[in-house]
Amino acid sequence: MKRFTFGKMALFLAATIGLVLMLWPLIWMTLTALKKPEEVHRIPMTWLPDNWLYLENFRILFSNYPILQWLINSGIVTVISVASSLFFCSLAGYAFAKLRFRGKEFLFLSVIALLMMPPEITLVPLYLMFNSAHLTNTYAGIIGSNWMSVVGVFIMRQFMETIPNDYIDAARVDGANEFLIFARVALPMTIPAFVTLAVLKSILTWNDFLWPLVMATQQGMMTITVGLQIFSTAFYVEYTLVTAGALISILPLFILFIFLQRWIIQGMVLSGLKG
Repeated sequence: MKRFTFGKMALFLAATIGLVLMLWPLIWMTLTALKKPEEVHRIPMTWLPDNWLYLENFRILFSNYPILQWLINSGIVTVISVASSLFFCSLAGYAFAKLRFRGKEFLFLSVIALLMMPPEITLVPLYLMFNSAHLTNTYAGIIGSNWMSVVGVFIMRQFMETIPNDYIDAARVDGANEFLIFARVALPMTIPAFVTLAVLKSILTWNDFLWPLVMATQQGMMTITVGLQIFSTAFYVEYTLVTAGALISILPLFILFIFLQRWIIQGMVLSGLKG
């Protein structure tokens, strides 16, 4: 009994330490966003703000900078990327899981191999291609290659594998074509995977920095992640404005995760363990 109690206490302590370590950057960011600029550079450093109701940093952001437009740009890019990824990845996942065609395994391994390729490798060729098409400072250019996700194909394929083949065969016997089977049989059974992919793709697209930085040179077309970098220069960083903007930028994703966490966990479990 004593060993069991000690083990529980050790696990609780380890979980508490891990939670504090994970939440500490968020806590520190929130505290810095509520400070005046002189408090950040104060020596010795103070952990807590002098005034917990100091919201001047947020007022400066919304009055002096187009942060609302940056949020709208990020939202448009994220919504389009997520919608297109859900459509194309679900089609590819169904094909790899339930269809038989020559070279299927080779194609799927080729898709998985793309996961090992750093995105920086394709940065210059993609930029030259989009720039030649005059797509800089446009939503189509900022979305770039995010129309489809390699991770999304893998998740949808793994989840489609869990669908019993009897449902698919019964629909084929009834004369349904493959697209009808996909829409009427497969899709209704993949809601957890859909939500999981939507949330993961939303996080990746919303937080993407390198590609939007290359494609958006005008302030009006910047996403929130790119917009915040204007507060950091080679000689000075406005920490209070950066942290205030970062705090605003994570709120949409935080709310999304809170409402959809049950579906995310279910989709993760099924796509990871049933493959």
